[in-house]
Amino acid sequence: MIPMKTYLSTAVVALLLSACSSDSPVEVAGPDNLASRALTPIGSAEDFYEALKTGLKAQASYYGTSNVVFEESAVDTAADSDSSTTSDGAASSENETTSTNVQEQGVDEQDWVKLAASGDELYVLNSEYFYDYEGVPELVDEGPTFSGRSSIAIPQSYRSELRILNLDAQTPDSSSAIDFELDLSGRYAQGFYLYESGDAASVYVTASGNNYWEYWGSSTAFSGADSLITQVDVSNPAAPSISASFEFDGQIVSSRRIGSHLFFVSRYYPTLEGIEPWTQSSADWAAQVDSTDLSTVMPMYYRNGDTAGTAMVDPSSCFVADSGSDSSYYSPDIITLGVIDLDTMDMSDSVCFLGATETLYASANAVFLATTQYDYSSGPIAEDGREIDVESDELPVDIAWYDPRVNTDIHQFDIDSGQLSYEGSGKVNGHLGWNALRKPFRMSEKDGYLRVATMNDQQGGDNSPILMTVLKSDGQGSLQTVSTLPSDNSPTLIGKPGEQLYASRFVGDRAYLVTFRQTDPLYVIDLADPTNPSTAGELEIEGYSDYLQPIGENHLLGIGRDAYAAEEFFNGALVLGVKLSLFDVSNPAEPTEIQSVLVGQRGTNSNALNDHRAITIQAATDAHPMRLSFGIDVHGASDAEHPSSIEEASNWYGYSFSGLHGFDIQVGADAQIIPRGVLRVDSTDGYGYGQDRSVMVNDALFYIKDAKVYAAHWDDLANASPAR
Repeated sequence: MIPMKTYLSTAVVALLLSACSSDSPVEVAGPDNLASRALTPIGSAEDFYEALKTGLKAQASYYGTSNVVFEESAVDTAADSDSSTTSDGAASSENETTSTNVQEQGVDEQDWVKLAASGDELYVLNSEYFYDYEGVPELVDEGPTFSGRSSIAIPQSYRSELRILNLDAQTPDSSSAIDFELDLSGRYAQGFYLYESGDAASVYVTASGNNYWEYWGSSTAFSGADSLITQVDVSNPAAPSISASFEFDGQIVSSRRIGSHLFFVSRYYPTLEGIEPWTQSSADWAAQVDSTDLSTVMPMYYRNGDTAGTAMVDPSSCFVADSGSDSSYYSPDIITLGVIDLDTMDMSDSVCFLGATETLYASANAVFLATTQYDYSSGPIAEDGREIDVESDELPVDIAWYDPRVNTDIHQFDIDSGQLSYEGSGKVNGHLGWNALRKPFRMSEKDGYLRVATMNDQQGGDNSPILMTVLKSDGQGSLQTVSTLPSDNSPTLIGKPGEQLYASRFVGDRAYLVTFRQTDPLYVIDLADPTNPSTAGELEIEGYSDYLQPIGENHLLGIGRDAYAAEEFFNGALVLGVKLSLFDVSNPAEPTEIQSVLVGQRGTNSNALNDHRAITIQAATDAHPMRLSFGIDVHGASDAEHPSSIEEASNWYGYSFSGLHGFDIQVGADAQIIPRGVLRVDSTDGYGYGQDRSVMVNDALFYIKDAKVYAAHWDDLANASPAR
């Protein structure tokens, strides 16, 4: 077992590294001579505790704030980089079934809906938030409160259950086998995995008990957080039973399943009894840290309710890393990358470092952890890149006083039969964006090369809004930059001024990138020679794509929004309804849009625009083309047209209905998108917003809206079964 990474001021790093190791950070080739964040082994438990103390003391002046990215959420992120179909790696069956839409084939992602490989059982996880009023006195008339009952603290918790339904693909219909209550000790169920091996089948529910997502930029928000992985034996779907549990200190950031191993990354902040850094003077806080035996506040894990815990990490094997900047912020969290053997529910290996991480991307060969670094502490910068000394240098009139530098650290851990080995670290210019579920899609590993698309923090002029960086391990602890875009050989800027990166997808030796501000430029990046990539072509159309799905070698499907471009609108365009675009990419130099389909008018929304797992794809066969389905909350008319004027585009349309929309995606000589209809659902509250998923078994489509299940035949989506 081993620990993970640090974000220290230059002075703190110098102190730690001088105490822990004489090795200096490896320099990485590429723009700005970026220094690698090579993880340096601590060497001993004593040095680890000294490093942890130094980081904790530094927080007294910064109220627990670290310099990690401030993002909306870090709940599990996440189809397929090198294939036209997506799969979570489930066993095959005689039935034609779908599985969770994932980024990498063979790398499963947790979700709240899973389908058995046989197509006979459907598993739906339901977790509801509630106030526990039992034992809380009624409020004597003190006016309305948020709860409507009492102004005193009311315990808050979650109820969770696993619904197991039997599916009848012939009718089609479903029936409830059992609603199995899960005892997660009030924790929030993030999602689950379904692992089938022979006649055995188990569900693995991940749950956490801290509302950390509101304070993702503060390490102290993780104080007291704990997580749980519960194994439910569903070999007999009518009689499930909890067979094992794995409880541990810290918050699950993300996870993936590869075969019989579950890889997870957790974030743990040590809690010192009776004192917090923001309530104390620096001297008092430092005294408390010095007087605490930090070995007593290390993260532990507990199997099957054991009270005697086991250390998650070995402090003598921990890593520490230079922050690479003059920032004095330091997050003394303990990040653990752990591996659980799903057959035994034992932790087969773990790696850890001091610091923070926000994104997990996994290929079949390696796990990559990425963290955005914001540095706003720099002074004015001269043309040669030298930081100007404001005390002695003469300042140019037009120089910027601050040069915000945003970079992304990446650490690679190779995996082999459930074992981890640290391969190296690198750094790229720019950041992965703000959407937690899109961040992993910015990375792709192929043939030992890591391809990374980032948004450039330096805008305007000759700066490319989007950057492409290719990294490769040098075998000595560094992920070296082997190429970048734009480059001297391919100087075309990726994106136009003010544009951001929306959809990104790596498919074999190509990357497809969608930028947007007013219109949708689709860029095709040629990565066949990773040492010399190039921008092969681009296409500019109305709207943009949030998600890209490869279909064979020559076609690409985009799911996103229509937009009306006009400078009168904020950001230069007004976002409208949902848009599907079918692209021909057979000639990468001249990609074309074959067809587009618009659904709904302004106000229309879909979970599929933010979560790729809300999209269901049934691969093409000799009998039918590829089938695609996802839920849409329609505003205005369902069969929409692009507005012809600013006045028409500016209209806001009221809610109409919610439902699962089906499409045939046909390629070849007669390539087209064919709408197949809508499985509508009732909306008792006047609007249809809520989580949804769908699965397919042969020609039967099952729509899960919140925890209710509807069924219909692909050829008759309007004729659905009642909610089950």
